[in-house]
Amino acid sequence: MMTVMRAQTIVEPHRGLWPARTSAQAKACASVVLLGVGFGLWGMGGCREDVRLAGQNVRSVTVDTATHYGVTLDEAASPEQVAYVLLRAIREDFHATGKAERESALDKQFDVCAAGEIQKRNSTVYSRDTFVHNTVWRWTPTVSHYASDFDTDWDKAKARLIRKELDPKEDLGADLRECKLHLAVADPNGDPNAGAVVEIHLVKDSGYWRVLRIGFVRATRSIEVLQAPGGE
Repeated sequence: MMTVMRAQTIVEPHRGLWPARTSAQAKACASVVLLGVGFGLWGMGGCREDVRLAGQNVRSVTVDTATHYGVTLDEAASPEQVAYVLLRAIREDFHATGKAERESALDKQFDVCAAGEIQKRNSTVYSRDTFVHNTVWRWTPTVSHYASDFDTDWDKAKARLIRKELDPKEDLGADLRECKLHLAVADPNGDPNAGAVVEIHLVKDSGYWRVLRIGFVRATRSIEVLQAPGGE
């Protein structure tokens, strides 16, 4: 299992459940690329962000084998299996009825995060543990509007995930393996124009497929568009 240490606790009441978005907010949200981490962006919030994150347990994360929802995420686990656990954990997080349930769901999200690769993108003044924590902590609110459309059945989830392999980036090392998984999701309010395509970016970290970020594909509401020639 991943090593998780409760490094520090900032005292303030727990922030509570995630609010649902309206269809209008969902449309706006899906029309831009939400990195799910905002690597260089969230650090710009300054003291306001520190207040929002008050009361959170800052974990020290080590990438290692973990088992959740009957899936063992070892070095042989596929990107789809990792994404399945992430999406179920986000769904669990969103529907949590109390802090204990929320913390349990967050632990699963930390188990699937690419902590080492996330830290490599840390251009803020925050420490490694704080930066990784703040990154993962934002995954649920980024895609929470569509959380109820995340499958809890592995076979159904696997059938919906579309993989796109990525070429190595020289600045990140030619040996870095990465891919993206796309998932078409429906608006829970039934608005046909408020659907979206969730994008999960995964990389190999310490020999394991793990999640770098989660967000949406910009201006795309259909998997078919991505699969067409010249698609994203």
